[in-house]
Amino acid sequence: MTGKIDGVFFKLDGENAICHVEYISAELKGLIKKNLSTICHGSHIHDYFDDPLYSYQTTLESFLERYDSKTQETQIGMIGELLSHLLLTELYDDFEIASAFFNLEENSIKKGFDLVLCRTSDKSLWITEVKSGMLHKGRGHDKTTRDLLNSAKQDLNKRLNETEKKYWYNSINSVRSSLHDESDYKQTLLKILRSEGNNAVEAKATSKDNSVVLITNLFDSMQTKITLSPVVNFTAKLNKAALFYKVFVFCIQKETYSNVVEFIRSEAVAV
Repeated sequence: MTGKIDGVFFKLDGENAICHVEYISAELKGLIKKNLSTICHGSHIHDYFDDPLYSYQTTLESFLERYDSKTQETQIGMIGELLSHLLLTELYDDFEIASAFFNLEENSIKKGFDLVLCRTSDKSLWITEVKSGMLHKGRGHDKTTRDLLNSAKQDLNKRLNETEKKYWYNSINSVRSSLHDESDYKQTLLKILRSEGNNAVEAKATSKDNSVVLITNLFDSMQTKITLSPVVNFTAKLNKAALFYKVFVFCIQKETYSNVVEFIRSEAVAV
């Protein structure tokens, strides 16, 4: 853990954590402002922060162009993924994101795996799936979070056992274009991704070879909060099933996704 963020509260147990975003504080807004361009484009733009193409202003506009053209379900997913990028790296200094939020080919977010993470202590690759949503009908906060975790688990288990090549092409291209060339783990990640892609081509792909991060974002009233115990139980059962090599679970709750968008809109006007 790297420390605290005003308005954001954590509980953790081993490889499980829950995160309550109770309000968008000035500190959290500052972190969005500081990191948005890097999150959207990747760490390679550190050399180009002065370029209009990668500026904060241009990134705000590009984000809203993508966001405003999407359905509400996709919009919720975009904000959930943005928060996942931001909070995971701010709170865990051992995880670094090795892929960009923006898709390279179209005015959208990328397809395939949501995030590619590197655990810098051992340069290990972690494939990440983010699921976001409102409270499910007839389900409480913990049960909705478990639903989202199950959905993330099922999606990754399916993809990591398929012979589909595009997931690995997209991940390789994202890591290659997103990470700075001087990153000491870039080539390590690319080697792992190529190996996994080769396994897919040769029908040898297996989820058991892959470490995964499952992230959920629940947008609902903070009067009732998600709790840690069901998350720990979910992970214990998942580890017992041995679907993946290693598992890390990170569950976020925030009252609404709209005020994140409102802040981004206000910044786009103000800059």
